Amino acid sequence: MIKLFNYLLILNIFAGGFVLFFSPFEFYLGYIFIISFLLYYFIHFPKIRVKYRHSVIIPVILILSSLANVFLGNDTIFLLMKQVFGILITGIAYYLLVKINDYKIDSLFRIYLRIALIVAAIGIFQELSFLFGFKIGYDYGWFIQKWSSIPATGGMLRVNSIFAEPTHLATSMAPALFVSLTAIIKKNSFYLTRKAAIAIILCYILTFSAIAYLAILISVLLICLSAKKSVWHLSLVTLVAGILLFGAYRYMPEIRMRVDDTVGVATGSMEVTRSHLTVYAYISNGYVALKSFMNSPLFGHGLGSHPVSYDKYINPGISTMFWQQGYTGVNKNDANSLLLRLISETGYFGLMVVLYFLFRFHLKLNLKENMPMLNNAVLILFIIQLLRQGHYFYNGLFFFVWMYYFSYKINNREN
Repeated sequence: MIKLFNYLLILNIFAGGFVLFFSPFEFYLGYIFIISFLLYYFIHFPKIRVKYRHSVIIPVILILSSLANVFLGNDTIFLLMKQVFGILITGIAYYLLVKINDYKIDSLFRIYLRIALIVAAIGIFQELSFLFGFKIGYDYGWFIQKWSSIPATGGMLRVNSIFAEPTHLATSMAPALFVSLTAIIKKNSFYLTRKAAIAIILCYILTFSAIAYLAILISVLLICLSAKKSVWHLSLVTLVAGILLFGAYRYMPEIRMRVDDTVGVATGSMEVTRSHLTVYAYISNGYVALKSFMNSPLFGHGLGSHPVSYDKYINPGISTMFWQQGYTGVNKNDANSLLLRLISETGYFGLMVVLYFLFRFHLKLNLKENMPMLNNAVLILFIIQLLRQGHYFYNGLFFFVWMYYFSYKINNREN
């Protein structure tokens, strides 16, 4: 039974497109996996020992400050409770998953990679189906509720496999990408064979997503810099990075459009509402996050409050710069990036907690050892999540939180 739950809870990372109902909130298929596992665990292991009791201090501070914001009208109790329950339930479930497996996170990570390979194969099949006009092979909207097909410039499809959109694939598959790149660049087959690695990288490239290419660039730099630290080597890595960036801008219209629109808005030669939707989402949500932060810099406006802040600051009476009927409201629920959402909803406190966690439990990359490799693979996901995905627990984020934390603990214990 435990093996089944291992696969179900890790499958939740890839099941964000499957929604059972949308009102009064989105109820994902993965929630059933998590609830079933918790029921199973509490029936068979009713006693849970909380080893790190001081760890509850941070959630308590965030909840109390958020309740104060509800009283002040900056947040609502529904939005707050939705985030609190989601964070606590998924956080506890994935911790117990690690615990019930005797902290063998390497085995759990391998399950993640097996499923990632299947998802990548579906993505490649999706692109081939699109090129040959086989609609049922590339359009999965008939059985995945939260799914969209996005053709890319040049007659190809922006692959999203079973995810809702390509950026979701790029985020959730980032650790698999990192491991795949190590298998190719350093010929490290510790986790994946070269054939499997090529399939995952190919699927990742076919997303034609700016955030995916950024993940590739960061991963390549991290892998190369871990090998040598000579001036010559650093110069070579910098040159390669520059070539990759120029190539992406020159030959990827989707990326070039985003860059040009960002520069246009920054220089004042283009109106925000006439820019690419992604650029508008970043700038408008960044504006809201800044306003919320300035109003309450220490704790922000409370967990779940960003939609309230958005409606408050993006309206004709406050900001005509961002207001346009049919264009306003893009990604207002998740702020378009976790970094912006943390600034908006948790202020200095939440942002410092997250940054402390990332730096405190990071391991120096060593491609000959599994724990440092796993740790850095997950770090790539966190970087992408901070930049592009603003959900606190969507697509199994807490699975990776515990992978990161326990990879550090296990590595230090072994050494």
